[in-house]
Amino acid sequence: MGSECTTNAVTLKDYIIDVENVSAKAAAQYEVVLENNTDFIIKRRTIKTDRELVILVSKGLFYIKDCKTGQIDSLTEGNLNTFLRDLRDRYITLQQVHWINVIFRESVELIMTVTTNESLLDMCRHNVLVNSPYPHWFVPFWKQNSKLFTRLYNLFPNMADPKKYQPSIPVIFWIEECFGTNEAMYFAEKLVQSGVSDLNFADSYYNRHQNAPNIEAFKSVIESPHNINLRRFIDYILFDLYAQGYASIDRHFFTEYKDYLRMQMDFYGKVKEKYPAHFKTEHDVMALKVNQAKLIAACENFAEQSEQIKDLAYTGGRYSIVIPTKPEELAEEGINLNHCVGQYIDRVASGECHILFLRLRSAADQSLVTLQLSGKQICQAQGKNRRAVTKQEHRFLQQWGREKEIEIAV
Repeated sequence: MGSECTTNAVTLKDYIIDVENVSAKAAAQYEVVLENNTDFIIKRRTIKTDRELVILVSKGLFYIKDCKTGQIDSLTEGNLNTFLRDLRDRYITLQQVHWINVIFRESVELIMTVTTNESLLDMCRHNVLVNSPYPHWFVPFWKQNSKLFTRLYNLFPNMADPKKYQPSIPVIFWIEECFGTNEAMYFAEKLVQSGVSDLNFADSYYNRHQNAPNIEAFKSVIESPHNINLRRFIDYILFDLYAQGYASIDRHFFTEYKDYLRMQMDFYGKVKEKYPAHFKTEHDVMALKVNQAKLIAACENFAEQSEQIKDLAYTGGRYSIVIPTKPEELAEEGINLNHCVGQYIDRVASGECHILFLRLRSAADQSLVTLQLSGKQICQAQGKNRRAVTKQEHRFLQQWGREKEIEIAV
């Protein structure tokens, strides 16, 4: 007998499936169940499991709950990793939790850091935990003065700003410790107003997030023997320098600033200007003066030559004739007035000529006009940028020349 074989018709569409939909159903689904300032609960569902991550900072409770069995497991790095493992290409947004806004798979470290640190939990409860990958960096400042920390948290746009605000926090707390809260808040308030966008107070390069705070460059200026006024220096670095074109202040500025102060001490024996209106230019000019002074240090008989004409010193009316006694004075005169009097040092030391200064009586230490005396004759007289003497200056020179028997040939 013959047998019959019955077959059902098969079509292509029977084998077409929504692969993406199947994968989506297999993957864990996350849902925010609760959130407020400090707390959040996230549900994780799969085909087989239904669990909740419970982070209740306000109550000090942190656990993972199995919603099917009711089992409670204390929060550990291991079970938190398992709970968040499906967040490879996804994230959970928290709209109301101030200390963590987004949860990724990599958020395990941050959550464990916060929930296992009493200081961070305390900061959370006071709504001042900084939203940062390294919140523990801020703990020492919270411990030092929680009231000041809270004021800064409410004042600064972003305490975790790695360029402007976070590097300034150690400075502010050092000022508070050494000079008081009022001075610390003065710095903080001026910082918010300043246009400077990048600050680094360390004496060497460092990672602002991970390494210990370093403010040695700033401290070394304030603690220097030059009597730097704290508030004036704060204004100088935050406003004056910004107006001079400094968008950032770093260790290079502090090094140059201390160098500038030292050069003044070496050249003048004191600091004549602490807050120059054109810092870069003044620093370079000061360096030029020092270098010229070093070059002319070999002119040992300069003072002897000056001694020979000391009787020519004179004061009358608005003006004075000043006799320089050090080679440094000629170097400074040439730079101040932008002429080449510094090149005459050798000639002065050899007795070939003498250099005298015409100054205002009321400003006898400020360069005005340089005079060259050859024999008994003033053969050159130059002010700034080689200007000629004015009529008033010339009348004074004529008067002085008559009394000292010096011919004025200018």
